[in-house]
Amino acid sequence: MASLHQLNAQHKLANCLKLLAKTDSLVLIEAAVALAVQADFLQQLPQGVSVFALSSDLQARGLLNNCSPAIQPLSDAEWVAASLEADRVCSW
Repeated sequence: MASLHQLNAQHKLANCLKLLAKTDSLVLIEAAVALAVQADFLQQLPQGVSVFALSSDLQARGLLNNCSPAIQPLSDAEWVAASLEADRVCSW
């Protein structure tokens, strides 16, 4: 079963990592999109995790063109669709 984890604050990452499996997806939202420009962020994740960041939050913080190419920007509509497709959604 694949889960969609949505992370809204950087300080919650440690707790999220405890339950993040290699088949899961992680969506960075709100203040957590700042992780998208941190060099060591992706190294903390299990291999195979798909990582996304909400485009509107990246844009609001001026990070849209600075995030890692491994992190896929996600529109609000795509975020809703991903939430509906996931077996479960975990909010952090």
